[in-house]
Amino acid sequence: MRLEIRLLGPLEVEADGDTVKIVGERRIGVLVRLALDAGQAVPAELLLSDVWASSSAATAAKQLHIVVSKLREAFAAHGGAEAIETVPGGYRLAVERDQVDVHVFARLSRQARAARAETADALFRGALELWRGPALAEVDAPWAGIEAERLEAERLTVLEDHAELRLAAGDHRALAGDLAGHVRAHPLRERPAAQLMLALYRDGRAPEALDVYQRLRRVMVGELGVEPGAEARRLHQAILVKDPVLDLPEVRQITPTAPAGLPADIQEFTARTAEVERLRADLASDAAVIVIDGPGGIGKSALAVHVAHIVAERFTDGVIYVDLRGSTAGLAPLAPIEALRHLLRSLGLDGAAVPAGTEEAAARYRSLTAAGDLLVILDNAHDVRQVRPLIPAGRGCRVLITSRDPLATLNNARHLHLGRLDERTHVG
Repeated sequence: MRLEIRLLGPLEVEADGDTVKIVGERRIGVLVRLALDAGQAVPAELLLSDVWASSSAATAAKQLHIVVSKLREAFAAHGGAEAIETVPGGYRLAVERDQVDVHVFARLSRQARAARAETADALFRGALELWRGPALAEVDAPWAGIEAERLEAERLTVLEDHAELRLAAGDHRALAGDLAGHVRAHPLRERPAAQLMLALYRDGRAPEALDVYQRLRRVMVGELGVEPGAEARRLHQAILVKDPVLDLPEVRQITPTAPAGLPADIQEFTARTAEVERLRADLASDAAVIVIDGPGGIGKSALAVHVAHIVAERFTDGVIYVDLRGSTAGLAPLAPIEALRHLLRSLGLDGAAVPAGTEEAAARYRSLTAAGDLLVILDNAHDVRQVRPLIPAGRGCRVLITSRDPLATLNNARHLHLGRLDERTHVG
């Protein structure tokens, strides 16, 4: 039996396509709590504190046993008596995480953010289409309210990430209509207001774009006593003067020389032959992002630069090198916007045309690299937040990152841990 549990809207439970009816506030509460941790043990104490918050411990424990039995009976009627397992100290919903829409939404969102532009749109749409209404609405409990707020915040962020992608793809006309209701429903969120302003401006509706800013300003000043943030203000000013930086860039404008600012290679680089060959193979494969991590002074930068010189001729649009100063003594790590300015100038964009805000600059960068065949070296990275906006969009682009931090949460990256020459190198 295959269970499907949907929490992003009214609760729906299906077993091999047949509806499994779950009734009763506490049965629903226990099932939802287990589904949020699908495949993992949930302590009985947590279920009791969440679902039986106001009951005595002895009474609640007995009721929990009864509720689990009733849920098992409901599943057993469809051939799934073992769907809820008893484990030491609690219970486990024995399903894969992809059988619960909350976890599918999280996976698709992660994949969309890490994907190339041509596939990210479908992934974002798939994630958003899972929502059928407010999450966990049938569970009236403080823990469910907190979780529902978290899920809603993530939904809004995914919607806005998708809007950014659509802006870069030139879908501003349809996007303007889609964003209007979102902005009305969330009048204090600056990011979608700015996206709507840009979409309207690109659609030739500058007066409406300016009206969006004025509404945002009135609400923020009236309710919070503050002006809109710097990026919204800069966008407003750019619309007023019809700044060309707001125009949709051409998809293909890559013009760097190869290599661009790449440090000199070590003439007699004879160490780490296995690592060099591994990186050459990864760069020739479909691995878009490769992270070399290890302690300071171990040779990460030298290895990356050496490999970049070897493979530079493969990349018809060139090689760009950026020192992110993640662990440079006496210097702060390079801010993402500063790195983006360097990248955009290396791609041939005039300095005056580089957007001032990080989100706008990142969108321009992705647009410029969408059809590119480019190698980007991000040396001495500080953390994932610093490098994430610097990943190019083109299918032919590759990124080689060095860092003392493993950057383990960087989606869809391959990892090579560089140890001392007498230690074994770990590749993932």
